[in-house]
Amino acid sequence: MITRKMIVNILALSICVFFLSIEKVKLSWEISILHNNYENLRVENANLKDQNLKLITQFYTDNAPANIERIAKESMGMIKKSPKRIVIDE
Repeated sequence: MITRKMIVNILALSICVFFLSIEKVKLSWEISILHNNYENLRVENANLKDQNLKLITQFYTDNAPANIERIAKESMGMIKKSPKRIVIDE
């Protein structure tokens, strides 16, 4: 025979199962959002690594001695001095 106490217990357990199911759905939704964010961050990180490599390469080419010399000659009109020759007559 089903007593009133058993019905209350079944009802309480059903309510607990319902709330736990809702929590499971919330957590599953949050995990999927976090997974998407992680993938977006991985793509952004890869793009930033590529950009960093390009900037490092540009830095070294811009600061190369030959490039600095060329800029000095073109924009500032600087001319490289030729070494003086010393002739010793004997």
